[in-house]
Amino acid sequence: MQLPKYKKKKRIKLKICQEPGCGREFWGHPIAKYCELHRDIKQRQKQKKNIESIESKNIIFRHNYTESMDLSFKCCLDGCNELFTIKVFPKQTVYPRFCMEHRNDFKRENFIRIMAKKASD
Repeated sequence: MQLPKYKKKKRIKLKICQEPGCGREFWGHPIAKYCELHRDIKQRQKQKKNIESIESKNIIFRHNYTESMDLSFKCCLDGCNELFTIKVFPKQTVYPRFCMEHRNDFKRENFIRIMAKKASD
């Protein structure tokens, strides 16, 4: 049996707890983030997710159609007057607010920036 030639180092360092508002110092391995109290997930603060409103990107279109139909809507983006067609289904009320060209967040922001630039010129 061969014995290893190197000796395993103890890499314990003085660390600061990463829990917001804690800031306690503790001795731990380089990958340790939390003190003894906050190592338990139940003791940590819950991270709240930013919930975006459904109506920010969609239209609530209430109807009582019993068959699916194709309806035309105007794009809700300021400066875009394009009409687009949506297939409306029975018992469904949430539909896209923007035309196909502006459904992407980046394209919408880019269009707003271009329109602002034209207005300032």
